This record gives sequence, C-alpha cells and structure tokens, in this order.
Amino acid sequence: MSLSFSHQFNVQANTAQGAAAQFGTNVLAGLVGGIDTFRSELEQQRRSRSLGAGMLGAFLWVDDTELLRRIAEFPSACVVVSKQPRSPRSLEKLRKVADAVQGAAGFPTRALPDLEGLRLHEDGAAPVLGPGSASPDIRLSALRSLGYRRVGDHLVPILHTKMLLLGELWWHDEDALGGAADVIGFSPSRLWLGSANGTESSRRSLEFGLWTRDPDLMKAAQKFLVEVVSQSEELDPGSDTLAPDLVEPDYDDEEMREALTAPGDSSTEDSHEDDA
Repeated sequence: MSLSFSHQFNVQANTAQGAAAQFGTNVLAGLVGGIDTFRSELEQQRRSRSLGAGMLGAFLWVDDTELLRRIAEFPSACVVVSKQPRSPRSLEKLRKVADAVQGAAGFPTRALPDLEGLRLHEDGAAPVLGPGSASPDIRLSALRSLGYRRVGDHLVPILHTKMLLLGELWWHDEDALGGAADVIGFSPSRLWLGSANGTESSRRSLEFGLWTRDPDLMKAAQKFLVEVVSQSEELDPGSDTLAPDLVEPDYDDEEMREALTAPGDSSTEDSHEDDA
C-alpha cells in the first residue's frame, strides 16, 4: 500500500507584498506552474532586445519529470545539484537525468558579469591568454554539480538549497561607456524558495514553497547562485572534491608588453609626433 498525507495539510496564501506561498503536498506543482506562467508572460511581451527567459537554480537533487522538462526546454538554464556518489544505483539515476536534459541550451556565462572573465580550465590548469586570445562564448550545461562526493561512510558538506531564480536575458549594442559593443545580461524577475528537492518523491511529502518578487531577496539569491555556478562542474565529474570547471585565466605578460610596444601602437606614434 502506498502511504500518503491527507490533503487537509494543504494550505495556500498570498502575502500583501504579492508573494505566493504553498504548504503541504505536491508543492512542486506550484513551482512548475510558476515557471510556465513566467515564460508565457515574457513571450507575450515580445521586447525587441529580449533574448528570452533565463533560469538559475540550486537543489540537493532533481529527478522530477515535469521539472526536468521545464529545465530542458528553457531558452537559457543552469541548475546545479549536489555532487552524487558513483554507486551503480546512483550512476543509473544520473544517466536518466542526463538523458532528460540532453540537447538543452544551457546558460551563457557572459550574461553574468562575475562569470564573464572566467575560462574553462585546460586539464586542470588555468589557460594562458595573450593579446590575440579570443573571448569564448561559453554556455554552461543545463544541469551541473557542486561540492564533494561522499565516498564510503565519511560525511561531506553538500549543496542543500532548494531555490530557482527566473529572469530575462537581454542584448544591448553599447557598453557602460557608450562605445559600440555586443553586450548581454540577465535581469531577475521572480524567485522560488522552498523545502522540497526537485524530486518526484518530494511531491508526496509535506513541504513548502514560496514565489517572491522581493528585489533585495532576488539580488541576494542571484549573488549566491552565481557563486554556486562559478564553482560548479559537469553533472558527473571525475573529481571527488571541489574542482570548478571555470577558473581565472593567467596572462602572458611578455606577449602583452610586446603588443603594447609594437610598431603602429598609438601611444608610440603619438610620442614620435610630439618629438617632431
């Protein structure tokens, strides 16, 4: 017999500030419904510089079919989960989840200023950049992992948050100083906080979930989530410890100096003109 809680536990409320809260069973229905509502409203607005909806999230684990489908179909999404063990059962779970988001668009790092200057490591080492190094267009996978892998009976710290931040990616043709540039960014719009993991089993448990548009909460959540993303790895990395895929690059100082002093450099030409 399948055990369950009574629907008498289920309570919904809306605060004076416009936050929507849900208590009881199946709070993931409120999460999935909120995702659908946000995306539908954004697509109806049809702003000329919009690049579509964006999603950042962090959960202990995600395997709910409906939630995985929303992540996979989102124009830009990156959701980070706690690093999973590599037992046969866990590997089978990872395979199913990876298959569910195969082909997802992921999330562009240059839409988040704190990630824009980072690069993917090269065999564990920071890449060395010179004056001719191109700025890569890095799109992080839709599902990633963070932290330490439990090996044996030794407990490790884990990513235990349950949160999802939705917003809009946008494009602009000017930088902060008014110069011509290809700039993209992310503006948060609403935040979901709850107790439920993104799992099918959580739908049967007593949980809570809250949608809010509080600007201070969204700002803090984005700062936290960007740090989570910056320290993340692929869904099933080889490392058992914290080993981020994104790193601060090194720079070839000698090549940089040569580029600055090469013939044709504007500062050198100006100096010659002054001497004349």
